[in-house]
Amino acid sequence: MLNATLPLWAKFIGYFFGAGLIFIGARFLILPETAELGFGLLYAQPNESFHYIKGVRDLTSGLFFTVFTLAGWRKPLGALFLIGSIIPVADMIIVLTAPAAVLGTAWIHGLTALAAWVGGYFLLRQKS
Repeated sequence: MLNATLPLWAKFIGYFFGAGLIFIGARFLILPETAELGFGLLYAQPNESFHYIKGVRDLTSGLFFTVFTLAGWRKPLGALFLIGSIIPVADMIIVLTAPAAVLGTAWIHGLTALAAWVGGYFLLRQKS
């Protein structure tokens, strides 16, 4: 059901992902070099294009999580968790394979993907 009431844990994780992504996106737009290190890359380039692309991507994703949670859209939120998990998996691979990377930061991307898989699974499973 699209407008089923979300359990408290789902509201918590939905708002947590939403707020976290909005924060990360805003940080990439406002403090790009600081956000770059937190992401795990040392990316020397003549401008901030990468940072702005990443900032807008994360800000938009965060707004989707927040709006779907606020609306109580259980199945769309679950699908967003599962489909959206592609992003942290790709980010982790990018950090692990980049020649100039802060390898100690790759774990956060993997943990984020794992949390998204668990959240998506429990939101999409059929209630007995």
